[in-house]
Amino acid sequence: MKKIAYLIVVVFILFLSCKKIENNRIYNLNENSESKFMVDLLRKINSEGDPLEYFHWNKKIAEYYKDRISGSPKKDRFKIWLSYCYELLLAGENQKCIDEIETKIYKDKTSYDTLIMAALPVMELLGLAYLRLGEITNCSNNHNQFSCILPLVNEGQHLEKTGSQKAIEIFSKIYQKYPNEKYKWILNLAHMTIGEYPYEVPEDYFIDYSIYNQKDDFPPFREIASQLGIDVNGLSGGVSLEDFNNDGLTDIFATSYGMEDQCKLFFNTGFGFEDVTEKAGLKGILSGLNCLHADYNNDGNTDILILRGAWLGSSGKHPNSLLRNNGDGTFTDVTKSSGILTFHPTQTASWADVNRDGFLDLFVGNESKPNQYNPCELYINQGDGKFLEKSKEYNLDKINGFIKGLVFGDINNDQWPDLFISVLGGKNYLFKNELGFFKDISESAGVEAPYYSFPCWIWDVNNDGFNDIFVASYDSRNLINLASDFSKEIEGKYVDSEKSKLFINNGNETFTESSQEFNIDISMYAMGSNFGDIDNDGWLDFYIGNGSPELTSTIPNRMFRNVDGTRFEEITLAGRFGHIQKGHGVGFADLDNDGDQDVYAVMGGAFQGDTYPNACFENPITDKNWVVLKLIGEISNRSSIGSYLEIVLDNGRKIFRNINTGGSFGSSSLQAEIGLGKNNLIKKLSIIWPSGKNQTFKNLISNKKYMIFENDSKIVEVKYSKLNLMAEKHNHEHN
Repeated sequence: MKKIAYLIVVVFILFLSCKKIENNRIYNLNENSESKFMVDLLRKINSEGDPLEYFHWNKKIAEYYKDRISGSPKKDRFKIWLSYCYELLLAGENQKCIDEIETKIYKDKTSYDTLIMAALPVMELLGLAYLRLGEITNCSNNHNQFSCILPLVNEGQHLEKTGSQKAIEIFSKIYQKYPNEKYKWILNLAHMTIGEYPYEVPEDYFIDYSIYNQKDDFPPFREIASQLGIDVNGLSGGVSLEDFNNDGLTDIFATSYGMEDQCKLFFNTGFGFEDVTEKAGLKGILSGLNCLHADYNNDGNTDILILRGAWLGSSGKHPNSLLRNNGDGTFTDVTKSSGILTFHPTQTASWADVNRDGFLDLFVGNESKPNQYNPCELYINQGDGKFLEKSKEYNLDKINGFIKGLVFGDINNDQWPDLFISVLGGKNYLFKNELGFFKDISESAGVEAPYYSFPCWIWDVNNDGFNDIFVASYDSRNLINLASDFSKEIEGKYVDSEKSKLFINNGNETFTESSQEFNIDISMYAMGSNFGDIDNDGWLDFYIGNGSPELTSTIPNRMFRNVDGTRFEEITLAGRFGHIQKGHGVGFADLDNDGDQDVYAVMGGAFQGDTYPNACFENPITDKNWVVLKLIGEISNRSSIGSYLEIVLDNGRKIFRNINTGGSFGSSSLQAEIGLGKNNLIKKLSIIWPSGKNQTFKNLISNKKYMIFENDSKIVEVKYSKLNLMAEKHNHEHN
């Protein structure tokens, strides 16, 4: 009996020991992981940073000015106090800002009219604080699918009207003394928020916005992010739409610019979305102005790259993050061991197999200024999970500029990925890939404009089999007048800012600038954007996320529909895409498996208080046919990035596509989601893989998903049925 008891005790002790060992093993694994290295590094950067060097640490900056007011010379106190109020506004402390200014007005026994003449910046601050207070109270805190989307219908108008009413009172007085287009647009917008537009807007500053709503035949999309629980609330960030757990459903990964903001991973359950950020081992992976995905190690699991430090100059020496997908629902930060750990201000990068060895390489565009050079980096994949920096060997080491966008794409159909780079405040670059050596052909190709540019992409806009280039304008000389320019454009007035450029490929390594011909010769002030086919007609459309750090730049994001590859028409209002909060990362993907592309857009500005829940626009179009193609590289890179598709339809029409994630901000799904219009049959599908291998398949039926392996002569039909993503209710608080 004693022996049995003793044995039980021993077994129990051994069990506890094993459990302890197991727990310690797990603990130590986490403690010693590379992910912990990055988490600790990001925490260190945040804790040691000087608030005055980070323009978006507005609460800390406000405290700095507040502490200086009383101890400063009397002649400096007003200026410091004004800076304090301004930082309160930027921090989202709108009521505090209002109380500070209104209290001073009361104590000084002055009036709005007097202050407008004597201290206009004070009244502008007060008006903006009231306007933002109205937005936060009504649109952020009581968010619904109609909030902040033009036209502002009843459900999207403010129930609590005080903020907008006070803003109207103040800005109408300002406009009387200093009439300009900026105040004019703000006033019209404020009237819209409380249901007074157009009939109650005074004639002297009324803007007829109806000209933007001419395409009434286009169906409205529903903004459903809050209903799905994917309405992440943060600053400008990036998005990756991809099947990260290989269950055939498209998931969502989103980042935020805020240095203390957690990245978010949502798995698509088929009945809704589940926040798996912590389960996935991503807790503590913070910040990121952009992200993009690809399977860099060819293990069949899609990995994620996060980019950091942009806009911060010498203070933006932040690491990027390479998140390896472990294939079990978790990720590990392998930035250090992979060899890509550097410290530069970075916003853009792109994946491509530049030497065609079957592994994806990575080009990172860093921001250089006249007094601060940050070289761009080309990381060549060694095939063992590691990269070597080889920009000099590939003739990409002399790029010097404030790099804001870049993308790989084949511009001459030789199956070698070429490289386009967008420079803000400089000439853009086009590098031709000559068997692994990059030659600068920017000037001869005619693609150096615009001088002030931002997002860009390579696509076949007219389906002629040659890739074209789009570069969105971002005239940084004029950001404070962004609202003015938009107002002028609505009214048909001349806008003195640089326009976006569409370069049509001539088929001989030269391009013709055709933005005017395609009806997009306009100033867009694009912070983020991407393209896709939202109406399944086989022509590629695009969405622009507009804005600037200025709080006056409250203009709508914009959607443009491609009309038969000949021109674009704006469908911003008709499709209900006109979100007036600032837009950044944009991704196109079929989130609900119904054959059409939905749009996920990351919202929010650059300042701490300029946040807004992300948006997801559900596609209602059901009258067109489609096909989904999932390509699996076996000789080529597993993601099949760089593959070239030619589709011949039953009416003889051809559609050309390239496998990539789209534009340089936001990443669309790597599965090819292609609209076929009214055509029921694909007579022929031709694929040229990055390896150079050719495949042809005939007589594919529409409205199906097919999986294609590079080394297999067969095409596999995959189950693809519409999901009910509204089946689960999502109760959550905004982050």
